[in-house]
Amino acid sequence: MQQGYRDTVVAAACLGLVYLGDALIYVVLPLYPEAFGVETAAVAILLSVNRVIRIIGYGWVSPLARRFGARTLTAWACAAAAISTLCYGLATGFVVLLLARVAWGAAFGVLNLTNTAYAYGDGRGAGTRVGLSRAISALGVIFALGLGGWFVTMVGPQHVFVIYGLIGLPAIPLALMLPRLRHAVGDVAVAARARWTPSALNILFFVIALGADGVFAATLSTLLADILPVTSAVIGAGLLLAAHRVIQVLLSFASGPLVDRLQVRRVIGPCGIAIAAGLLAIALGHIYLGAAILIFARAAFAVIGPVIAAGQSSDRIGALAAYATWSDCGLAAGAFIGIVGMEWAGTATTYALLAGATVAAVFWLRLRASAPPPTRV
Repeated sequence: MQQGYRDTVVAAACLGLVYLGDALIYVVLPLYPEAFGVETAAVAILLSVNRVIRIIGYGWVSPLARRFGARTLTAWACAAAAISTLCYGLATGFVVLLLARVAWGAAFGVLNLTNTAYAYGDGRGAGTRVGLSRAISALGVIFALGLGGWFVTMVGPQHVFVIYGLIGLPAIPLALMLPRLRHAVGDVAVAARARWTPSALNILFFVIALGADGVFAATLSTLLADILPVTSAVIGAGLLLAAHRVIQVLLSFASGPLVDRLQVRRVIGPCGIAIAAGLLAIALGHIYLGAAILIFARAAFAVIGPVIAAGQSSDRIGALAAYATWSDCGLAAGAFIGIVGMEWAGTATTYALLAGATVAAVFWLRLRASAPPPTRV
């Protein structure tokens, strides 16, 4: 295996091993809040706080990687992520779960950026390596979601997270096999300013994550609970989200090389429109059709987005931090809006508004891309 692919595989495996608990918590917690000792109203906070934390922490990843090295930082993040998952299964109550979600948010903030930075490498063949990275890291989540519903019925909604936390512990020594990242960090001040720039591209990242990731993941089990028994809904939601990851694996392998050959900005618009169509289908009551469309379109977007973002600056970690910041803002808002919006506005209104916002963001990006550059006097 070539060294570049070796680093990609090892980094992606680290993320995949510790990702299990967070993947399943979105299915289990909305249906079993009493098992974790929390009120239903607290679910929205617990599902979104981790993203708020990692949004804040993204700006620190580049300077921390410069000081301690990406390898050491990744290993510490793996330890924090595995421990947080164990807490889901060994403790109850809002305060403890809140601290565990905060720890996971900080850990994922590190792993998300270093994992993609290792995959991007020197930029040559980046689409292929990012696709491979997305595929490998998704394998653990497929396991978590595919068997998670069954584990819940066998050991209970809380104890399943003890199993997943123990599976995550081997990621720590695995992370220590990674090399130091070179040429992956740049000027901190420049990266910090660019991270919060509300460009048309960043707005699209936000809107896509808001609907296709945040709201969809947080509400899928409750959508299915309206048409299925609760035990069937948790299994069905897990299987649908696992199918999302399976398709993401397949599309990551297939679309990665294509991204290297095509101009990815030509592909991002159609992906966005397809995501809007999936959201609209759910709004009209076609849950399975809408979920299928979202799963396919979002899987393709997961490869396109990071490649576009990493190419925006020579400071790869800083550029990826900007992409992750806007995506996670959408994720955090989506997890909250998904719970609250379904309660106040209902499925049809919530998903229809998300579809409209996605279409508007795609057209705004197209308009900005086609606008002539300003003339200098």
